[in-house]
This record gives sequence, C-alpha cells and structure tokens, in this order.
Amino acid sequence: MSKNVLMSAHFLIVLNILGFAMFCVLYLNSHRLHNDMHYSLQVSDNSNSYQIYAWDTEEDRQLIGPQHGFEPPVYTERQPPPILESAKYTNVYDRAWTHDYPRLSCWGCQFYGKLAELVSFHTVLDAGTGNGMGVRMLRGLGKNAYGIELSEIALKQDANDLLNKNWVRQCSLRKLPYADNQFDAVLSADVLEHLTPDIADAAVSELVRVSRRHILMSISLKSVTDGKHTLLRPRSWWHAIFKKHGAEVNRPLLRALQLTNKSVYPVPSPTQCQYPGNAKDGGVYACCSIQNVWLVGLAAQQNVRNFRYITLANGEIEPWYFVFRKIRNASNALLDG
Repeated sequence: MSKNVLMSAHFLIVLNILGFAMFCVLYLNSHRLHNDMHYSLQVSDNSNSYQIYAWDTEEDRQLIGPQHGFEPPVYTERQPPPILESAKYTNVYDRAWTHDYPRLSCWGCQFYGKLAELVSFHTVLDAGTGNGMGVRMLRGLGKNAYGIELSEIALKQDANDLLNKNWVRQCSLRKLPYADNQFDAVLSADVLEHLTPDIADAAVSELVRVSRRHILMSISLKSVTDGKHTLLRPRSWWHAIFKKHGAEVNRPLLRALQLTNKSVYPVPSPTQCQYPGNAKDGGVYACCSIQNVWLVGLAAQQNVRNFRYITLANGEIEPWYFVFRKIRNASNALLDG
C-alpha cells in the first residue's frame, strides 16, 4: 500500500474520531441544557441577571412587595386589645418558655436561612416567634421581619428590645393585628401542632390572609408525653385546610426541602412507632423513630438529638415541611398596592 493511501486512511480515522468527539460534546451540552431548563431559567436584562426556579417563579416575584426598605406593616385600622386564648392554655406556654424550653431555642433557625436562599421575600412574619430568635435571625439576614407570640412572658423575658421596637407583638394566631397582604412570606416553625382543633380554621385563615404569596413552615409530626401537641394530623389534612382558605401546595419547593428516607443510607430500623391523628378528623398516620443525628436550632443552643421521626407512608423525616402559595394574580396584587 502506497504512502499516500496510508496517510489518507489515517486522516479519515482522525476525522471520524474528532467527529464522534464533537457529537458527544454537543449531545452532553444539549442534555445538560435541557435538564437545567427543567429546573431553572436564566433571565437577563441590561442591569442584572437572576435565576427563576419552579419554586420561585416570575409570577411569585410579581406578587410580593418591594425587596428593600424597612417600612412597618399596615395594622388594622382599629387595634382593640389582642385576642388571647384561655388563661389555662396560655399558662402552659408561659411555663414552657420559662422552665421547659432551652434558652436560645429557635426551631426555625434550622431552615429560615435555607428558605431565604430559595425563595424571594423581604417583609416577613414569624408566626409563633416565642423568644423572638427567629425575628432576630431574619433581621440578621437583612429581612424586614416581625413576629407574633401568645406568651407575653416569653416576649418580655427574651425579646423586650423587640417589643420596644414594635417588631414583635403579643396576640393569638386566630386574630392577627395586620391588614390583608402585608407580608411576602409568613413563616412558622413547629407551632401549628400546638393549636387546639377548635381554632385551627381561624388560625390558618389568618396566616393566609396576611400573606402576599408564601406560607412556609414546619409542623411537628409526633406526639409528645406532655400533651402540648394537640393538633397532629396527616399531611393531606393540612394541605386540605390550607386549600380551603386559599393556598395551594408549592410542590417543587416541598421536594427541594423535605428530607426523606432516600437521603439516608442505610435507613435505620424504625422503633417506638406511634399513630397520631384523629380517626374522625383527617385520619391517623404512622410515624416511628430512627437513629439519625441532627442539630435542632442554633449551634449555640447545643440541642443535638440522636433520633428523629419518620412517616412510614412516604418516608418523610422531620423537620416536616409545609409550603404554600396564596392563590392570587398580578392584577389583584396591583389593586392591593
């Protein structure tokens, strides 16, 4: 075989290799672009660029307020004395904050920062703020944060400075002192399970009413021996009651936040199973303890637990997240101002 023929053959082989390599690069890039577009979209203008995600869409951002400044929320025109619960009920939480809960307790501090990374919001309410640590954290993140709490003792003991600035107020969840659509997001951390069933509708209605768009929270899924968890219900029950009052599940955000047994390997054997709920009101569900170390709240709190609870039906591991969007549209938002 002549030298020229050999060179031509080698040249063709090299071309084929290069062509195949280019095909692979183009295919991988197109596949990656398809995946990226599935989860997010890059939006650019002359001044900046930002990501839009399925859980934080352009519509979501049109429905929230200005993302700067620290103007206080609008309160209801007339501010009567706050509606409170019975002395017996209130005393339970006065004692909890003075004797039972560790100082610096902040259940929301384990995920409020993550929410601030994932979701656009600025003016925010911490519903059931307790000692005010959630408000302090959100303010530290640059948010225009406010809080409400039933226990006056908790506020005066640990958040008197926030009271003086009117950043926190004493009231019940079932009658909030704010006008409609005042907060980009309403946050709450392990609070709603403490409601009594007779005020659940009123409390959920109020949380939705004062939100512009987002309601983002954790709710405990397990029963406790002190009896404080008076409203334990399956996920479907919570989704239904929020839908009843005008909020829909933000499923992409729920998938992004909620830890499941797919994230733990090997999955520890469940023990100490319990069946909370109410057979006549939403049904019961099974949850069990698994060995899985986690830090509850702030690092300074040093609340390290070796076990956490998991739902048997779908393997959801505490914290048990519930995330909703208030059903609104841009034209209504403009009318709200």
